[in-house]
Amino acid sequence: MELKDIISVTGMPGLHKILAKNKNGFVLESLIDGKRFGSTSRQRLSNLSEIAMFTDDEEVKMGKILLSIKALDDTNQVIPTAKSNDLEVKAFMALVLPKYDRDRVYTSDMRKLFAWYTLLKASELDFASLDKADSGTETLETESAKSVDTKNKKPLSMSKNTAVRKTSVGVKTKTTTPRKMGS
Repeated sequence: MELKDIISVTGMPGLHKILAKNKNGFVLESLIDGKRFGSTSRQRLSNLSEIAMFTDDEEVKMGKILLSIKALDDTNQVIPTAKSNDLEVKAFMALVLPKYDRDRVYTSDMRKLFAWYTLLKASELDFASLDKADSGTETLETESAKSVDTKNKKPLSMSKNTAVRKTSVGVKTKTTTPRKMGS
C-alpha cells in the first residue's frame, strides 16, 4: 500500500484506503475497522500524499514527516498518543520537524499526525515507497525547473513561431453588436 492510496475524509475518524472509483466518488475502506463505504460529493477527501505541514521556510510533504517519525520510532522513542499532554506532543514534534511553524501548526494537528502514523504502521504501509516517492518528486521538480527559460520565464519546449489556431470551415461567428431591446 502506498501513501497516494490513503485518504482522510472530513467528519470521519481515521484514515481510509481507496478500493475503487464509482460514478459518484470512491469506494473506501476504513483502516480502523475495515468497513467499506462509498464517498459522496459532499464529503471532503484529502489525499495523504498531497497534505503538507508548515515550517518557517516552506511546506514539508507528509511522506517526509512520516519518514522522520519512523526514524524516531526505530530508535525506540515513545510516540505521543491522544491522551498525552501538550508539552510532550510539542517536544516530540520538535524532534520530528525542528522548524515547524509554531503559530500555524496546532497541537490537535500534531496529535492527528501521530495517530495517523500509528494507523499506517499497523496497516503495514510501505515506508520504503515513501522514500522513493520523495526522491521522485524532487527529480520531477528539478526537471521542470530546467525546462523553463530563466530569462523569459517561458517553457523551453515552446517554439517562438507558434501557429494560430484555425476555426472550422462553415462555423458561424457571433457578432459583437448589441441587440436592440424594445421599441
